[in-house]
Order: sequence, then C-alpha cells, then structure tokens
Amino acid sequence: MASRQKLDEFLAERRNLIVAGTRPDGRPHVTPNWFHWDGDRFYVSTTRGRVKYAIFRRDPRAQLVIDDPAGLRAVLIRATVEIREDPAAELTRFAAIRQKYSLAALSDQEHLESLIADDRVLLAIAPDGGASAWTAWGFS
Repeated sequence: MASRQKLDEFLAERRNLIVAGTRPDGRPHVTPNWFHWDGDRFYVSTTRGRVKYAIFRRDPRAQLVIDDPAGLRAVLIRATVEIREDPAAELTRFAAIRQKYSLAALSDQEHLESLIADDRVLLAIAPDGGASAWTAWGFS
C-alpha cells in the first residue's frame, strides 16, 4: 500500500478524477473531472443540468479512479457523494479547483456571480474508509 504522503502528493498533481455513478437503468455513468482534495474529501464542480447531478441526487454511491498512465500509477476509491447546493458557502473549494488547474483568479464576488449564473453545485465526495481501504499501485 502506498504511504499517505505519497497518495496526497499524487492527488495534489493536476490530473483528472474519474467519477462513476449508476444510471437508473443500471449502466455506469463515467466522467473525467478536475478536482480538489483536502485530505478528507474530493471536491468536483458541476451544474444542475448535468447527468451526474441527477445520478448522485438519486444514488450517492460512487467509484473514483485517479490514473497516471505515464507513471504507471493509479488509485481506485469507493466513495459517497454529497451535493452542496450553496456556492457562497463553498467558494473557497471552488477557488481551490480553479487554482489547482491554473485558471485565472477571480474576485470572490466575480467568482460567486459566475457560479450562480452557471447554476453550479459542488460534489463533496467522501471515500468509504481511509487510504488503507483504497486500491493503489505504482507507489513503491
């Protein structure tokens, strides 16, 4: 198993978090997403009009994959999604995603207005169990 420090360093890098949920007919719905990891939860910005919003309102169970094919590293995590609907309360987490992926900094007011205009919500994704329950490889 990878050390927590190595996992945290890996998760701090710019990469996609693949989020899988289950459609009503049982088929998986999988999307790549930018994310912020705070050591306890993954945060993903989405809109109310996206399929994943409807999926996780109905069923909060998720499977996560963070992959580094060039470095032959990957982490698989079972998780539970909580939808946070108040962009003002989550502004620092939305900003952390922008900063991680080098998007232009916005004033708090400008950023909040943009989030509201886009009908954005935040997925707060909690792993089901600590890092020892994750499947990881390539971290020796």
